[in-house]
Amino acid sequence: MAVDLAWEYAARQFDPPPVSPYLGNPVGWMTERLGAHLWSKQREIAESVVANKRTAVKSCHNAGKSWIAAQIAGYWIDVHPPGEAFIVSTAPSYPQVHAILWEEIRKTAKNPQGDPLPGRVLQSDEWKLDDGTLVGWGRKPADTDQHGFQGIHRKYVLVILDEACGIPEQLWTAVEAITTTDTCRILAIGNPDDPNTEFGNVCKPGSGWKVIRISGLDTPNFTGEEVPDAVRELMLSPEWVEDKRRRWGENSPRFISKCLGDFPEIGNDTLISPRWIEAAQARALEPGPWSVLGVDVARFGSDETILALARGPVVRIVGEHAKLRTTETTGHVIVAKGEHGVDEIRVDGVGVGSGVVDQLLEAGHDVVDMQSGAAALDSEHYANARAEWWWGLRQRFEDGDIDIDPDDDELAAQLGTVKYKYTARGQVLIESKDDMKKRGVPSPDRADAVMLAKAHVLPPEELVEDEDLDDEIGGYSISDY
Repeated sequence: MAVDLAWEYAARQFDPPPVSPYLGNPVGWMTERLGAHLWSKQREIAESVVANKRTAVKSCHNAGKSWIAAQIAGYWIDVHPPGEAFIVSTAPSYPQVHAILWEEIRKTAKNPQGDPLPGRVLQSDEWKLDDGTLVGWGRKPADTDQHGFQGIHRKYVLVILDEACGIPEQLWTAVEAITTTDTCRILAIGNPDDPNTEFGNVCKPGSGWKVIRISGLDTPNFTGEEVPDAVRELMLSPEWVEDKRRRWGENSPRFISKCLGDFPEIGNDTLISPRWIEAAQARALEPGPWSVLGVDVARFGSDETILALARGPVVRIVGEHAKLRTTETTGHVIVAKGEHGVDEIRVDGVGVGSGVVDQLLEAGHDVVDMQSGAAALDSEHYANARAEWWWGLRQRFEDGDIDIDPDDDELAAQLGTVKYKYTARGQVLIESKDDMKKRGVPSPDRADAVMLAKAHVLPPEELVEDEDLDDEIGGYSISDY
């Protein structure tokens, strides 16, 4: 009898593992195993990952995209035989890997509605089974590392590319290298900020990817789709979208991406790439020892007076005011100088800003009068000082030498709306604020203040006006702004 039992046990070791009743049914697994509620687009995403080798989701803000990615990760580990599945995730920066997707994965694995999922998810962004088998991790290899995910050899590999627009092409190549079999899947998900990226490429027709778009106008608070109140409160609101339409302009690249879930048309005349802006928001640099306060003075109407503080590469907005008299603006600048230990004040001295410059000087404060219509230091390549300053800011974004507030969507939107052209002499000329307003784009006051704070300038007494420029500026109207 004992021999028979031993043979039975030995034979069972070669039996195929039991097949999960939810294999191929991610929506059923999420609703029944986790007690989750998925809205229609989330169901579409989950079903696509099962049915298609490659799924790309271009989404607006607050559509629950990272949440559904975490649910899919949990499903992937739970329904496949122990040790045969593996999940890999990456994002433009490691803090995004750790604090966004893997925080959601940790919540999913605990499953407060029932039995927890197999193994445990660690704070190191690793998922291990109880026997120590590693079945998933989140990583951020170097941007140029095409072999960053080597060494993963499992039958069922799921790769999740979160905030996919900011992931460089080399890492997409690394992902393809570990998903060569029919049982592997890739899920790329993010805001469609820049069409000139690999995410933009895979979202184009004929790419071989299943592409799902989530517009804010398709989310439950717009369509009336039935969802629990707890879910509805986390979704994009009509009030938020209307506010951004007013502040950013409905034709701005950021509104099209963040609210409508589509790629904006980024022409060759866009000064700062959305990809660079997103990277600057995700970057964490060390502040420098010298602090500069850039002050863009409001002219009229809806314009705002903005104070931007630059400590080396780190720039933050420290003041925003509307409809102030010049004396009030001067007072705010003096207060900011004391509060932030400012070493240098730069004020847009064109128009009403000249009054602020004069009042600061009369009060005994050193100030740089920023005359944007002055000749550029490099007048061969730039039409005026404003063009040179803006191009210098562009270079900082391209080189990764600037860190801006990740929560300041308005600044990011303004930076992405600035355009440039070339004069007949081959000089860079920046679109004026007046011309921006003509095409329905709000005045980039926050962006201008940042530009002033980061501009490379000579002492004021060395600045001169370029009197030969007027006949060269072509299609852009004459304006110092």
